[in-house]
Amino acid sequence: MMNLRNISIKNKLVLMQVFTSAFVLGICITAFVLIDIKGFKDRKVVSSIAIAQVVGFNSVSALEFLDNAAANKILSELKVQNDLLNANILDRKGKVFASYAKKGSNPNYQFAVPVMDQKSFLFTNKNLFVYSKIKKDNKTIGLVCIRFELSELNKIKMDVLSLGVVLLLVGIGLAFLIAIIIKKYISKPLLNLVKVIQQIKDTNDYTTRMVVEGKDEISILSLGLNDMLSTIEKRDNEVAQSKEQLNEQNTLLQSVIQNMGDGLVVADENGKFIIWNPASEKIIGIGLLDIPEERWADTYGIFWPDTKTILATDDLPIVKALHGEEVDDMEIFVQNYKKTEGNFVVISARPLKDSAGKINGAVAVFHDITERKNSENEIKKLNEELEQKVTERTAQLAEAIETLRKSEEKYREIVENISDVVHTSDYKGYFTYINPACKKLTGYSQDELIGKHFSELVAPEWKDRVAEFYLNQFKNKVDETIFSFPILTKSRELKWVEQTVMQLREGNRITGHKSILRDITERKAAEQKLKESEGQLQTIFNEAPDALIVINDEGIIMRWNPQAEKIFGWTIIEALGKKMHELIMPKQHRENHLKGLQHFIDTGEGPILNKTFETTAINKQNIEFDIELTVSQATILGKYIFIAFVKDISISKKLEDEKIEADKLVRLNELKLKLILENIGEGIIVTDSQKRIVLSNHMAEEIIGIKQDSSAPTTLDWSTKYNLYYPDEKTVFPAQNLPLDKALKGESTDDVEIIIEDSETKTKKRVVISGRPIIDENNYVIAAVANIKDITYYKELEVALEESEQKYRKLIGFKKG
Repeated sequence: MMNLRNISIKNKLVLMQVFTSAFVLGICITAFVLIDIKGFKDRKVVSSIAIAQVVGFNSVSALEFLDNAAANKILSELKVQNDLLNANILDRKGKVFASYAKKGSNPNYQFAVPVMDQKSFLFTNKNLFVYSKIKKDNKTIGLVCIRFELSELNKIKMDVLSLGVVLLLVGIGLAFLIAIIIKKYISKPLLNLVKVIQQIKDTNDYTTRMVVEGKDEISILSLGLNDMLSTIEKRDNEVAQSKEQLNEQNTLLQSVIQNMGDGLVVADENGKFIIWNPASEKIIGIGLLDIPEERWADTYGIFWPDTKTILATDDLPIVKALHGEEVDDMEIFVQNYKKTEGNFVVISARPLKDSAGKINGAVAVFHDITERKNSENEIKKLNEELEQKVTERTAQLAEAIETLRKSEEKYREIVENISDVVHTSDYKGYFTYINPACKKLTGYSQDELIGKHFSELVAPEWKDRVAEFYLNQFKNKVDETIFSFPILTKSRELKWVEQTVMQLREGNRITGHKSILRDITERKAAEQKLKESEGQLQTIFNEAPDALIVINDEGIIMRWNPQAEKIFGWTIIEALGKKMHELIMPKQHRENHLKGLQHFIDTGEGPILNKTFETTAINKQNIEFDIELTVSQATILGKYIFIAFVKDISISKKLEDEKIEADKLVRLNELKLKLILENIGEGIIVTDSQKRIVLSNHMAEEIIGIKQDSSAPTTLDWSTKYNLYYPDEKTVFPAQNLPLDKALKGESTDDVEIIIEDSETKTKKRVVISGRPIIDENNYVIAAVANIKDITYYKELEVALEESEQKYRKLIGFKKG
């Protein structure tokens, strides 16, 4: 059997019209046949009962006088009834009193005598049986039984059926001709629409448009298709531009990867290398190899910084990244058959994740620090040489001190008059001399202090530390030391002093000490305040959520906080002393930065100062990204410094771009949904849990007069505008049983027929409503949707059809049974 879906729409229209006409005519003809048969039976019963009653009335005397001949004569008169087969008159005992049989009929036919309260007639397939009681003085004295044949009924059936078949064929023929004539007016626009859609499908040419000639539903659909094609064409152009930009970016990215100084390696989730830039091969010595993870360390020669212990597979930074860990500035040693001398490398690694957070690879960036290591070793060697020179210088200083001791008397007068306390002590620490300045500092006179141990002046909580410090000086034979500690004066006042102690020797033997004691109480207090202020400032600087960079008037970096390390990748050691524009500024911004800096120094004017603006920067991997920058100036010791607050907004920028793209898709889907909703023949209403309309189409507004208001939510309560009734148009329909109200309670309802009557105009509509709840992931009802169909017109058609049927019956002579 042919699949109806594969038949063209114009043939479907013809088939639909022909089938509908044939179906309606078939129903009408069948009804006429049944009505005709029933009319014949009714007329036959009436006439037959009348005959039986006449026979019974005429047979009363024959039964009374037992005159069989008279009864038989009465029955013989029935021969004029051609369809009468047999007739019997039974006496009161039920025995045959007289009988009649049509020629050719069974003369001995036996009637089944019915119970007296049964019907007086009975139809079978071939016969009609009629029974009539014979009464006299209200007493039953006999019974008339007559059997008729129904050949006339069969003839009527065939005649009417033949007429019906002829009418059916004529009706189908006329319906076919009419359908052929009018199908082009319906199918032509549809076929044009299909042709255009097929053309677009074959050519992907979204500039094609439908020619719209009318204002029917197909024209509206064609207009919608044209709008959708315009939107698709616009989006297609935007996608093409985006692809072109993406290709340019990919080209740029590949160029950056190939030319960057640091090594860059990318592996997929299966541990297979997919990117290995030239700098990687230069630093490691070996290029990309397709080998499993467990052989990476051995093949490439990856060692711990001790240069002897090879890394385990799980300790490799890129393997850690494949397992979800982040690795920052891990130092390793690389030595293999191509890098026989080996080099030191700092490597950082990060996992690569998709939008769902699943790890789909890892990236590692490494930097050769061999030269830096060599520099550190060189510095270490220089430090050792410097220490040697310091030792030599210390020996020379000790010799000078000895000379100074010998000339002490010469300078005593000077010592006696200076503000600092100068004193000498033996090798155990007992005062042997102290100048008059001790009175002002300690409150004690010279006589009171000489002979006492210097530790008696030290504050109790500091005694152990001071004793330990000078014991170390004695043990290690340090010629000169400077140490600060608190003392208690004679009046128990706490003061801070700074003491310079020089050992006095005779040969290699320490004989005593010469010391200078200076009051630093005020300086200590100032230092403490400065330290607290510096600590607070440093805490703020280190804990700042944004990168903080301080540069001088030459553009050299003076401060670099941890957030700057994180954003740009340069450690504080690497950043300090570098010029900011060379370290983090893209090349296209550097010239403007230098001009702006010089302009401010010359004029004191800076258009970007104390303003927040968006620009771009580059990190250690030379990757350019979006930042938000605010620059302020300050003055220290007559020179300008500049404080830059930097915030990485690359992620938010990316999210903003993704949001714009998502908004485009949402708007496109909304247009598609609106086009669908506005072109279906049913009213659609969606409400939230408070019955506020969140979505409706024009059919809903046309049927119930309520629509979605974009400025203020409309609460759906159309039961106040309409009186609601069941289909009988009398019984009131409860508003709480409306499908939408039930849907908000979690119930689904199908095809509820309701009469709605406008409370003002009293006009009525017959509608069919279905309702469905909308459930969230927690199984809560968050909204409801209702479908509304106006069936008033179809009901009117049914009534009109019924009236036409009645008129037709009267026209062809049928009577209502």
